[in-house]
Amino acid sequence: MSFAKYILPALAASQMAFAATCGDTTIDAQSDADGIASCSKLKGDITISKSFSGSLSLAGIETVTGSIICSGGENVTDITAASLTSIGDAFNLEGLTRLTQLAFSELTSVGSIKWNALPKLQSLNFDAGVNHAGDVSIQNTGLTSLDGISLKTVNLFEIENNRDLQKININNLQNATDLINFSGNYDALEIELPNLGTGTNMTFRNISSISVPSLEKLTGQLGFWGTEFMTFSAPNLTSTGDLVFMDNSKLSNISMPVLTKVNGGFNIARNDKLSTIDLPKLETVTGAIDFSGMFNNVDLDGLTDVEGGFNLQSTEGTFNCTHFQNIRKTVIKGTFHCDAKTNNPTTSNGKSGTTSSTGSSTSATSSGAAVANGASMAVGGVAAFFYTLAQLL
Repeated sequence: MSFAKYILPALAASQMAFAATCGDTTIDAQSDADGIASCSKLKGDITISKSFSGSLSLAGIETVTGSIICSGGENVTDITAASLTSIGDAFNLEGLTRLTQLAFSELTSVGSIKWNALPKLQSLNFDAGVNHAGDVSIQNTGLTSLDGISLKTVNLFEIENNRDLQKININNLQNATDLINFSGNYDALEIELPNLGTGTNMTFRNISSISVPSLEKLTGQLGFWGTEFMTFSAPNLTSTGDLVFMDNSKLSNISMPVLTKVNGGFNIARNDKLSTIDLPKLETVTGAIDFSGMFNNVDLDGLTDVEGGFNLQSTEGTFNCTHFQNIRKTVIKGTFHCDAKTNNPTTSNGKSGTTSSTGSSTSATSSGAAVANGASMAVGGVAAFFYTLAQLL
């Protein structure tokens, strides 16, 4: 009896101590990670100290209910978690300027991903593929692909300023509930989203190709600025919010054969190789139509309602403005301007409509037409500076 009197409290204290190690944990050295290796489920956050140096192995852990976080750990070289399947909250890494490897072979679910300033990280060892995540933001890394990111749905998806990122194929992605934004990556970036059917806002800069064969509907903006692709095709797209094609120097063909509604403004300007605008099914534009450039032909014969203004100006036009003048009173509710042959085509606010024409700006937007969402702009100066500095380390 006396033995039980002492041993039982000791066992209870031991169990309490063990349980405590499976909660929030700060890792200053590998020994701290070894201390939680027996926790198949860690109920809390793992914070990797900025003072940690070398390789980190998170062995034994299968689930983290909280976050994995490291900010400023410039001497962390690689992180391995061979058994980890899910991170309940955030997977945030920032300023790990010597990180070369992330090996999470079983990881499939993450609350969110936010990686910034990881210039030495070139690839992901995510063999099972992350198929569930909320927001995903990957900026200023050395990644050459996103293999291992196999999302089915996503909220925010921002891929910015990854200058070695050459190709992205997210085959499983079907829906995005927030902004999809690609900007400031490798100039010849190829993007394939073969099964994406619906989304909200999608903006693209500095890409060489984009494939969205299944895209049917966007509730927000679809915009392209300064791209290198020759053709844009959305064979199943029926409706979108603001629609923008701006400063795409090689764009010669836009194919949206079943597009019927633009729920916002529709802006085409300074795409000097675009000779034909053929949108035979387009019926409704709730904002303004603002097209300027060097195109020959325009087919908008299906228009029945333009709630905003109408501006159509070209240097090379063989189209006749008579049709649009005839529907001006019944279809077009706002201001009207149509000129098939002008030496200096401009957007509705007087900015240059071609790269060769004179104008006061090279980033025009039209009143009532589509404008760039602030969230879709390239990475700000601080992050870009941080990235550039990190590459020198």
